[in-house]
Amino acid sequence: MQIQFFGLSSFKISSKEATIITDPFNRESGLTSPRGAAELVMLAEKNNELYTTISGVSGEPFIIDDPGGYDIKNVAVTGIPLKQDEGRHVTVFYIETEDIRILNLTHIREFTMKENDLEGLGDIDILILPVGGNSVMTPKLAAQVVADIEPKIVIPSHHQTDGLKLPYEKLEVFLKETGLKHESMEKLSMKKKDMTMENTSIIVLEPLR
Repeated sequence: MQIQFFGLSSFKISSKEATIITDPFNRESGLTSPRGAAELVMLAEKNNELYTTISGVSGEPFIIDDPGGYDIKNVAVTGIPLKQDEGRHVTVFYIETEDIRILNLTHIREFTMKENDLEGLGDIDILILPVGGNSVMTPKLAAQVVADIEPKIVIPSHHQTDGLKLPYEKLEVFLKETGLKHESMEKLSMKKKDMTMENTSIIVLEPLR
């Protein structure tokens, strides 16, 4: 499996049989909209124009934009709606492929998942979560969620990057809050057999351009 980062909450997740693109953003963000072929596109908030620019995605992708269970090309997906402020709901995605478990918290501001639901997911290999404050989780709240879930790998999203016009905190604020070791790379390549680390580590992905 490989994971690459476009910016905001948009990622490219590539397994043996499918490529997933999450939350493709529009150019009003200041960034170039994600492009590329995919079998699956996941939209956490289908009525939010910022995160639903699928015009750059080629192929004939299956669109997952509602909560529920899906199983496509050996990718099992559970969309879980989380209530946010002002009555909004944002869907977070639990993804299982190649025996790796990913919890993608997309662009939530409030972590409202119930403890029983979280326990039902089991151990999380990779946690993707927003850390930049403003419209998403604050660095402090994001760090607390990491401590509560105890994943093997954390990939931060929704932080300030070059060219982004939206006001989010710099990544360093979140890193300081966690106190965890981190490593920067262009893409994360991982197999289930590599998931042997005892302590949580942070992988900072450099945005694709």
